[in-house]
Amino acid sequence: MKRDMTGRRIVIRPDGRAETETFSVPSPGAGQVLIRAEYTAVSAGTELGSQEQERHGDYYPGYSNVGVVVECGRGVDDISPGTRVLSGGGHASHVVSSVGPPYMARVPDGASSRDAAFGVIGMVAMHGARKAAVQLGEHVLVTGAGMVGQLVAQLIPGDAAETLTVADLSGDRLARAASLGATHTVCPRDDNLADLHRSAVGAPVDIAVEATGYPQLLPPIIDLLRVGGRCVLLGSIWHREVTLDLMPLHEKEITLQGCHQPKCPDEAHAYYPYSKTYNSRSFLERVADGRVQVAPLVTHVLSPDDAGEAYRLLRDERDSALGVLFDFTAD
Repeated sequence: MKRDMTGRRIVIRPDGRAETETFSVPSPGAGQVLIRAEYTAVSAGTELGSQEQERHGDYYPGYSNVGVVVECGRGVDDISPGTRVLSGGGHASHVVSSVGPPYMARVPDGASSRDAAFGVIGMVAMHGARKAAVQLGEHVLVTGAGMVGQLVAQLIPGDAAETLTVADLSGDRLARAASLGATHTVCPRDDNLADLHRSAVGAPVDIAVEATGYPQLLPPIIDLLRVGGRCVLLGSIWHREVTLDLMPLHEKEITLQGCHQPKCPDEAHAYYPYSKTYNSRSFLERVADGRVQVAPLVTHVLSPDDAGEAYRLLRDERDSALGVLFDFTAD
């Protein structure tokens, strides 16, 4: 394969402009493959949050990429050109990926490339659902009906949760959550999350999964939690701050559980078998056999040239934008 091949990728400039630029496609090294991307999924929390941070250089967003292997490096024997794979590559027409842990996974035949492109985001949701460890008969609250919150709600065993309530400010997102298994939905306004949940469910919360990344939700969540309740902090907080009265945590013996998917081990070991590799394969299998529904959550499939519009939609038009993909099939 010629090494003068050029690819295209999305870049965020220091002033916040989203653009595409060309780059020289590298050769895969030992133990690597070169992938021609089909679709890449936007991780709204990470990518919008990263853009809010002060930067002095360019930022190359994205980490959930599905494409077809076009070239194998030295020592790659168990995968061949033409294989469809998920990788942790960015929003680019071509990416080089290691064939080993943590993110590389074959896409099963039953999963479309569009759905599978959310695979790494799905790994985040799987980690959150596992940390939640919902027990039989518990009342569950998920705050935030973005892609991670929607997928967490689907991954929590329906026969375990007594009730599964999803809270969000978007009526459209709540309707999607209800159609995919949420038993209750609430749309809080004026800091009335606790009142709405009590009215809808009539029972305290056993476990909350906070998937918005906005810590301002913690006081009403703590108010709702039962004695001994737990809260999983899944959404990317990005150094946002909140003032908390710790007395309710003390008196109610509440547990706040941090949850950061990159802390999953790259490979399984005896004391924690749920590696990044396990999670990626397991999520894709659930997509392939229909246990997890991604297609109803996809609202926009855009050209990489429309990256600025994609981020604007996710930031400013949450009622119409949820699952957003970049389509690289024409590159």
